[in-house]
Amino acid sequence: MNSLRRRRCGANVVPAFALLCAASSVLSVGSAAYAGPIWDDDLTEDAEALPAGAQVVTTAVVGEIRGKLSGSAFMGGGDFIDMYALRITQPLELKFSTGGSQTGGGFAQFDSRMFLFRAAGDGLNGDALAVFGNDDAFPGTTGSFLGSTANDGSGFVLQSPGIYYIAITVDGINALNENGGQIFEGIANPGTIAFGNFQKFGGWGGQAASNGGDYAISVQGIAGIPAPGAVALLGLAGILGRGRRRS
Repeated sequence: MNSLRRRRCGANVVPAFALLCAASSVLSVGSAAYAGPIWDDDLTEDAEALPAGAQVVTTAVVGEIRGKLSGSAFMGGGDFIDMYALRITQPLELKFSTGGSQTGGGFAQFDSRMFLFRAAGDGLNGDALAVFGNDDAFPGTTGSFLGSTANDGSGFVLQSPGIYYIAITVDGINALNENGGQIFEGIANPGTIAFGNFQKFGGWGGQAASNGGDYAISVQGIAGIPAPGAVALLGLAGILGRGRRRS
């Protein structure tokens, strides 16, 4: 199949098909770098802690996000927070898990917390609004879990697809609102998925209570945000192709 594609994407192709070949090359690079449904870019280029520097997941299909938090809770410093931008496509099937088989997969070599925010304003350049937070997926574990429903008594169910941010931190790190207050006060209780009431995210506070390590977030109901270059090439090729068929 690859050899056939190379023969067809040679020099003697019509312009519209050449654009499709170029787009295919862009997509192939992404597929080669992130084979299968695993996103692991944090291992080579660190995902940052705030929405402005969040790592954008661009693969269309993703089943797991892997990375590494580094640093010592006792010595200070280090990388204790990673944030990713992605699309939630099926909100009612949503799952982010580092709790292992009991919560749908994933793991963390440290006591983890996870926080979900919705992108607001001008897409990825806008504000982040707090949706969910969880510390321990259930009593007796240090893994975390977020689904589509809060169980803190609010009764909130996430039903809106769109662009969101998922953040993973070590235990002890808190998400703060724009006034410096803690957003998810209920997550100290094991098993609690707390609703953030769409408070405007203002940054991080607290103190790391555990060291970092490797992690894998098992995900469901999400997709990547397409790379702008690939989308533009595919769109232009489609327009030219339709025009050629009509002529």
